[in-house]
This record gives sequence, C-alpha cells and structure tokens, in this order.
Amino acid sequence: MRRAQAAIEYLMMLAVALTMVMLVVRYVREAAEMAGKNVNSSTGQIASYISKTIENETKGG
Repeated sequence: MRRAQAAIEYLMMLAVALTMVMLVVRYVREAAEMAGKNVNSSTGQIASYISKTIENETKGG
C-alpha cells in the first residue's frame, strides 16, 4: 500500500512540475512575442522618420 501511495505522490509532483514549466514557457513566449511587436513598430517609426528627413533634406538642400 505504501508503494502505491508513494507512486501517486511522485505522479502528483510530476504533474505540478509540468504545469509550472508550461506556465513559464507560456509567459516567456508571450513576452518574446510582445518584444517582437515592439521592435517591429519602432523600426517602422524610425524608418519613416529617416525617410522624411532625407526627403526634406533633398528638397531644401
């Protein structure tokens, strides 16, 4: 009886550990996705600013 109880306890610990790993992976994935979106947005803004600056310099230069 004790062996069966120990096996169940180990299975429960394994389930908790896997759940924690899944939560961490989900959090890291969401954070990376958000960082990627921010980089893309910033890159677009910078490219637009540079393009406008070059256009203004060539017109006024």
